[in-house]
Amino acid sequence: MAATAEHLKFDTARTGATSQVILLIAPSESTAKGIESYLRNAGHPIRCAWVTDMEDVENALRAGTPDLLICAETVAGVALKDVLELGRRLMPDLPVVVLTSHATPEDTVAALAAGASDLVSDEDLRHLRHLELVVLRELGKHRHLRELRSTRQRLAAFESRHQQLVAGTKDAVAHIQEGILAEVNPAFAQLLGYDNPADLSALPLMDLIAEDFQPKVKEHLKLLRRGKNDNKPLECCLIARDGRRVAINARVSESIVDGEHQIEMLIRAESPAADTAVTTTTVAAPAHGRLAYFDALAAAIAAAGQHKDKRAAVLVAVDDFAGTEERLGLHDAVQAVDQCLEWLQARIGPHDQLFRFSTNEIACILVRPTMPEIVEFGEAIIRDIGKQIFNTAGHEAQLSLTVAAYPFTGSEQAAVLTAELVRDARKLSAKGGNQFANVGPSAKSSLDEVEDARKAALVKKALMDNRLKLAYQSIASLEGDTRQHFDVLVRIVDENGAELHASEFIRAAEKHNLVGAIDRWVTARALKVQSKREGAQDASSLFIKLSEDTLKDAESFVAWFAEQVKGRPLKPGELVFELRELVVQNHIRKARMLTKSLTELGAQIAVEHFGIGSNSAQMLEHIPMQFIKFHQSFTANFNDKELHKKMVTLMEIAKGKRIRIIVSHVEDANVMARLWQMGVNFIQGYHVQEPEVVLLSADVR
Repeated sequence: MAATAEHLKFDTARTGATSQVILLIAPSESTAKGIESYLRNAGHPIRCAWVTDMEDVENALRAGTPDLLICAETVAGVALKDVLELGRRLMPDLPVVVLTSHATPEDTVAALAAGASDLVSDEDLRHLRHLELVVLRELGKHRHLRELRSTRQRLAAFESRHQQLVAGTKDAVAHIQEGILAEVNPAFAQLLGYDNPADLSALPLMDLIAEDFQPKVKEHLKLLRRGKNDNKPLECCLIARDGRRVAINARVSESIVDGEHQIEMLIRAESPAADTAVTTTTVAAPAHGRLAYFDALAAAIAAAGQHKDKRAAVLVAVDDFAGTEERLGLHDAVQAVDQCLEWLQARIGPHDQLFRFSTNEIACILVRPTMPEIVEFGEAIIRDIGKQIFNTAGHEAQLSLTVAAYPFTGSEQAAVLTAELVRDARKLSAKGGNQFANVGPSAKSSLDEVEDARKAALVKKALMDNRLKLAYQSIASLEGDTRQHFDVLVRIVDENGAELHASEFIRAAEKHNLVGAIDRWVTARALKVQSKREGAQDASSLFIKLSEDTLKDAESFVAWFAEQVKGRPLKPGELVFELRELVVQNHIRKARMLTKSLTELGAQIAVEHFGIGSNSAQMLEHIPMQFIKFHQSFTANFNDKELHKKMVTLMEIAKGKRIRIIVSHVEDANVMARLWQMGVNFIQGYHVQEPEVVLLSADVR
């Protein structure tokens, strides 16, 4: 399997880049192997995924994996018109190329007329060279189309947001084309005494300019067109609807919109002094500085026991501030945080206090009647910040926040409390942020519990949306076995497309009783993979890890598995279920029943992490198994004489029972050579091969 054309991409850690993917619909795997081999030998990092029916084609297109689709004419039950229609519906930019054994001009014309991008053949080297050039052309075209579509979507989103900003800002904005007002916002209309901005559309700009200022305005616009006005502001008077003169100081700029020159006139709104007075009298001004925060927190902790209300220290961190600085510039990024502080200031209560803790962090001391109200405040901040747009000198910015609250009772020390609060808030923010958490001993839930709950929800959603994928690590034979053996690894793809390895979510899944569902998903997917590979040239064995939860629920799992294999009985060696030795040791009766039942249904059994239990030799006598996989400590301490002696003893017992031996975590060529001399059957580890994302016909994503 490791060498088949079904691999779509390798981990970027090993190759440094992601291969482009060709989805090939063909009756034989050898066709995919031949094309992939030719293209890769020609220096192109391209992988071919072989599929045989429309179901797999639809799954692949829905997942958006392929960069090119090649459809052979000879696939039973697959019509070119159906493939083209499916492509137009699910991936309209995806090029489709027809593969034929004998290409003629008439065939090419027919394929192009049907909607295909071209017709190719793999008959000989001359045709393969033509196929290579067509593939490169279509992959390049597809990449450009995707970039164009993405750019258009971003542009549309930007234009929509810009229009919303212009409509909602207090600054007066007018767009002028060829001397005519093309568009004005409500603030501009209000400035001149108009209720409806549409009343100003299509009016000549000069009709709104006071007569004595018209020559000055014309000269300013002329210099602007020539690029010689040096960004000087335009000072003049406009004529309002009631005839009064309105003095303005406008920034005038020029741009190209839909191929037409457009002038934008921006008149900044002035903040009325009265508004400032109201703000300062109704909301306490923020005290700037960390020292002021510590003094206020110490006083609040000392007074906490004298009141019935609930109090908490809160840290609000701007997520990915380094990225914000890169996008906006150093000055504008700080301006955005300043405006965020003002936004928070307007949301806190009369007894709350606000402090600038650091460049991108704001500290609060909150006082609320109940703890749920503190939680509600934090969650509302996270929810509402996404709706805010902060206008800096040169940008409009949106921010993402992480909010951590540390409720206190009066016995805490300000420095210790703050250290834990800051550590947990920054940890949350570094993991993506945009969330609220209670921290500290008196919090409703600890940071770890919050994180586990978040990951459990992610796992549950991924199971519902079928957003899991399989990866495989090669188990290499030291005896020349032609069957390919792989450890099956599971990964979750989150809603942003990022992959999470099992180590990142399995603990949360175990705590929230989801690991059994993962076991069944992996087993069902592995069965589908093997059924899809019936036409493959190389037989394979997939090793599937079963959890303790599944072992405890052995009867139910066996009944479920029996239903899964009823329609297609397993072929010898296709599936090998792995159980950890210590788990088996703790549930020996269940393990005997499970392993016996799975063996009767055609599966094989492996015991992994072997050799560290108290009764390893006895387990070889009582549990039916075909493989043992030694615990990694045997490899890590390979030169330890006592451990090596124990390994040799267990190997001799296993070999007497015709149990094959796997040694994992092999990182050294000398160790590998000595294992071969000892008679080990299989090895795996990074010295052999790193885990691959191997997406087979049933796993195309």
